[in-house]
Amino acid sequence: MAARNVATTSTLEGFRTSFNSLSGTDIGDPATLGTTAKTIVAAINEINTSVSATGFVLSDGSATQTVVAGNTMTVTGTSGITAAVSATDTLTLSVNTSLATHSFDLIGTKHNADGSNTYTSIEVKRITKTSAHIYHGTGSSLGYTLDGVESPFLELKAGNTYRFDQADGTNSSHPLLFYYDPAKTTAFSTGVTTNGTPGSAGAYTQIVVSDTTPHILYYQCSSHGYMGNRVGINSKVLQDVSFVSSTGTSVSYATNAFAIAQAVALG
Repeated sequence: MAARNVATTSTLEGFRTSFNSLSGTDIGDPATLGTTAKTIVAAINEINTSVSATGFVLSDGSATQTVVAGNTMTVTGTSGITAAVSATDTLTLSVNTSLATHSFDLIGTKHNADGSNTYTSIEVKRITKTSAHIYHGTGSSLGYTLDGVESPFLELKAGNTYRFDQADGTNSSHPLLFYYDPAKTTAFSTGVTTNGTPGSAGAYTQIVVSDTTPHILYYQCSSHGYMGNRVGINSKVLQDVSFVSSTGTSVSYATNAFAIAQAVALG
């Protein structure tokens, strides 16, 4: 390429003359430019605008967002799902294996079997309660997470076995057991076994659910108050049951013994 020099002391007319003297050997034939503009300066501006605007449209199926050059798209993980950028063009989303074999619904129901296991395994960790905890502000300031969900309500099914894995170190001094009420007045132990020391490898509490398991239980820490939540079980055993009429008025039903005694007394 021929040297083209413009001194800082040159006049505008001198710059124009030097610029216009650029030949086809310096810049090629402007007519061959792959742009709408066919002058050098206009073509550069057109290309710059195109590069600046390059991007893509992100859609969730109902709403869209245009991501253009210079913007940053942030992908945030959540409970059981992690997002990691490992290269300039690689985003990896990973799903916790427990989510593939369990199903939490809107209120935290969990059931089904674990692959080749004869029980459903649930990972327990100890956390500091948030406002999402049903007993936030009551009892201990600590709570549990079950497979990453903060102290959910559980629905267990008769005929299934559930193992609450307490191997994670945060479980130290927080044994999970079952009770008839959230205040832990009476422990429930039928079909319940424990293994190891919470916070150590192999530690767990396991419950075998049957038709005679009470339909309402509570999983709680045996050492601290109100860390857990309620367990619902579709069984034949009812407790703490009250009745109301179609208008919401409380209705009391006499026991069999009372009904018989009343019948005898009335002749």
